[in-house]
Amino acid sequence: MKLSRKTARAAIAALGVAALLVSATGCDRGTSSGSDEVQLFLNGGTDTPQYKAMTDLIAKFKEEKGISVKMTAASTDYEDQMKVKLASGDIPDIFTTHGWSLLRYSKFLEPLTDRPWASKVNPGLDSAMRDSDGKIYAFPGAFDTAGIAYNKDVLDKAGIDPATITTWDAFDAAAAAVAAKGSTPIFSSGKAQGPAGHMADYLAADSFTDAELTQMKEGTFVTSAYTKVLDRVKSWQSKGWFNKDYSSASEDDMARALANGTAGFEIYNNNILASARTYNPNANVGFIPLPPTNGDTPYLIGGEGIDSFGVSKTSSHKDNALAFLDFLAQPANAAALAEANGAAAGLVDVKVDFGKLTASYDKYVTSGSTPVKPYFDRVYLPNGSWNTMVATTDSVISGQSDVTGAVAQMKNQFATLYGQK
Repeated sequence: MKLSRKTARAAIAALGVAALLVSATGCDRGTSSGSDEVQLFLNGGTDTPQYKAMTDLIAKFKEEKGISVKMTAASTDYEDQMKVKLASGDIPDIFTTHGWSLLRYSKFLEPLTDRPWASKVNPGLDSAMRDSDGKIYAFPGAFDTAGIAYNKDVLDKAGIDPATITTWDAFDAAAAAVAAKGSTPIFSSGKAQGPAGHMADYLAADSFTDAELTQMKEGTFVTSAYTKVLDRVKSWQSKGWFNKDYSSASEDDMARALANGTAGFEIYNNNILASARTYNPNANVGFIPLPPTNGDTPYLIGGEGIDSFGVSKTSSHKDNALAFLDFLAQPANAAALAEANGAAAGLVDVKVDFGKLTASYDKYVTSGSTPVKPYFDRVYLPNGSWNTMVATTDSVISGQSDVTGAVAQMKNQFATLYGQK
């Protein structure tokens, strides 16, 4: 799926007119740099809890401060669209930085270290969001932690206590028990851009030894370690544990499957749990850490805050944009963003109502007892590898490629992109 940079930019530019950009304040498309409104570019679809929460906060900000914020949302290809905007100089006043405020976007962003909320950022985000001088470039709407999502009613029916799933053998036994009771063990989406990649990303986080991780950082792709990742995915695929409609299923279908109890597990970020609760507020859902592959301790995946937002350093509405971030950082508003993501708050002074997810967060996140590993691709893969990670994992799940071919494709792309650094 990875094109050359020149070809990709041309293709993206040609398709830009057709991109789904929906205004939160009307039917306008795209960002209007000539407007007096603050322009906000959101990474997410218009049918997500995050979009609704932000729409409500924008209205509240207008009522309190008299400042208008015009939001556009990109439901697909957000990163590619941002690359085009940055290259052309058409940079929104505020934009979602997701996992890249420091490594990819910091040179375009206003430092936020002196904002009144900056000292309250969860220390767990420091490695992903602060540079060597301690500067921070984005407001973290929520602390991104994830593991394996589950529907407890489905597991209860199969006689499985999720707390006992601390090894991959235990997970496989649980998946087999779920299948035996007629439910889908592992539900994912081949239609959405991301779920397959997240699955590989989470598994890869503990599939490499420290020495192998050093090799990756120094430019040597460790084929044997990455093969472990896709071998596990292939084993699930060969047992028929993925949903039969995988190729056509959407991220929305993933949320519904958890909400209505047709899926036992999903390996994706925790906002899928928040989405599930919008379909069924009483859904008995939660999450567990991922079992270890090399070590002996289950782990969570974490990185930069979800719904993190930076302000363009060239913004012509900088004061108003900064005021909006300060507004988002107010405890009640920050809590609303975190709850919409089904995630912990990015600021330590914010309390979040997790509903039925409270037990999982208290046990694994709030207590600080579970180690959090970074997103593998953001630390150990060269920029641009994500699309290949998605495509190769998807090809194994869909049966279009074997593990050897998929790993070879990853290795070739790694070598090509590393050489461009």
